[in-house]
Amino acid sequence: MNNSVAGKIARAPADPGVYLFKDSNGRVIYIGKARSLRDRLRAYLQPPESPRLRALVQRIADLETVVTRSEIEALLLEESLIKIKKPRYNVRLRDDKKYPYLKLTVTETYPRIFITRNIRPDGSILFGPYTSARELRRALRAVKRIFKVRTCKRLLPEEKPAPACLNYQLHRCLAPCQGNIKPEHYRQLVSDVIQFLSGRSEDLTAELERRMWQAAEKQEYEQAAILRNQLLALREVIRNQEVITRDRITRDFIGIAQENNNAVAVLFRVREGKIIAREEYHLTATGNASTAEILEGLLRSVYTHTADIPEEIVLPAPITETELFQRLFQERRQRQVNIIVPQKGEKKKLLELAQRNAEKALAESTPAGQHIPRANRELARILNLPSPPRLIEGVDISNTQGTNAVGSVVVFKDDRPLKTHYRLFKIRTVSGPNDFAMIEEVLARRLRGLLERNLPLPDLVLVDGGKGQLSAAIRAYHQFDAEIPLLGIAKRTDTLFYIDGREISIPASSPALKLLKRIRDESHRFAITFHRKLRGKKMLKSELDAIPGIGPARRQALIQHFGSIARIRGASVDDIARVKGISKSLAEKIYRHLHST
Repeated sequence: MNNSVAGKIARAPADPGVYLFKDSNGRVIYIGKARSLRDRLRAYLQPPESPRLRALVQRIADLETVVTRSEIEALLLEESLIKIKKPRYNVRLRDDKKYPYLKLTVTETYPRIFITRNIRPDGSILFGPYTSARELRRALRAVKRIFKVRTCKRLLPEEKPAPACLNYQLHRCLAPCQGNIKPEHYRQLVSDVIQFLSGRSEDLTAELERRMWQAAEKQEYEQAAILRNQLLALREVIRNQEVITRDRITRDFIGIAQENNNAVAVLFRVREGKIIAREEYHLTATGNASTAEILEGLLRSVYTHTADIPEEIVLPAPITETELFQRLFQERRQRQVNIIVPQKGEKKKLLELAQRNAEKALAESTPAGQHIPRANRELARILNLPSPPRLIEGVDISNTQGTNAVGSVVVFKDDRPLKTHYRLFKIRTVSGPNDFAMIEEVLARRLRGLLERNLPLPDLVLVDGGKGQLSAAIRAYHQFDAEIPLLGIAKRTDTLFYIDGREISIPASSPALKLLKRIRDESHRFAITFHRKLRGKKMLKSELDAIPGIGPARRQALIQHFGSIARIRGASVDDIARVKGISKSLAEKIYRHLHST
């Protein structure tokens, strides 16, 4: 930041407003708002705390400020300028000009509804933005079928009305151009459309039924028939909507997934206890912007133009400007709007569903091989690793008082098992029950094999056990001067022991802990399966070796034929004699021996 910019910051007014940072080429690289421009801008003179802020400050070559009458006005101006300038360091919707709205021209005598991308303030009511063309067409189709509001561009009323258009012939318009409906009845239709697009279908259904019977009592049968048709069509639309919350509070649930400079938000619109829409927003978040910045960018982009603002907006993390957004939304909605971060219960579960949808959408939008799951990214943050561990190995030991001891190594790429890379080890150098020495042997042999075959080393190794097992693993790696992060996981408490001596406790709901437990359980399953197989074969061999006339060849033939002592014991003399190399007399000896023990 040069002296010229520092001087402009020193002279900045204490009024609310918007500031624009520019680079040496005159391009706007960041736009911000402030309650006090002077206080906010002076913060940029302090040493930057994050790499993202440091990169921004290094590129600032000029500053422009715009004073506004209030902080809310500054927020709205900030949103408009970000849409126009598309600054590099702001969180913004990717290709946000392409998102369409449904526009209801309520300032006209006979309002019309149509799809638009022009969101200029002309007194009309906007619903959206719609990220799904299918959802947009479905909403417009429902409005035309149920309420028959006009969609044409005619300026009504006309001095010399032209003939009714095709929509009237298709029963998709009531033709106010022909004087077929009174202005007051048409205005009531428009109010019903607003209520319908705001998700208040059940209230609207009750109101339509009341007005239908009222019109019938007044013998206004034509109006009653219109209301009846609207009522039937509306009931058909809402029939298959599933109730997912017990109260009738209007809510939006927002889930966020972020990776590098990209983020995806999934928004569930819940009205009258039902999910009526799922919107998906792709955002640009240069420099790994924080979750709070992404959420504020989304709230600013989505809710500053639309009329469909709910009573509650449910977020996965807190934001810094909660009060400001609540005041803006309250002004727009003329009713209180709360922004909350739930910790438990029904709202938390729905928020987690939105989060999972966002993660799925991000994975689908990321080229194959580039997506890193949330669990792996969270592991990097918890362990202070320079990058997310993508190749993770899990190690476990299984034995019975030191006998038939085996070790297993399972391999995960990201959060998926690579079963073709699994390996099993028979313990060679340890006698007796000594899990620590067995861990050391298995890991030393595993690492030696990887190095000899020039295979990639793991980014993280998980050892099933506590501090003792972790110390044994460290000794194994010291033999090769290998610097691979090691982590021990205790069975009962799920406490993690890291190679640097830290004890780490991760919340049970954490994706990182769930991944580690999956790897631990898989290594345990793989080891114990192999151990039981060896133990069974040994028991089978020891039983058969005690029978006179049974040598290695006949023992192997019996093992291959029956598979276990229990099956041989359950076989008849004739069944045993069918095995190659077993005579009838030898079969009788085997039968008597197994039934005498």
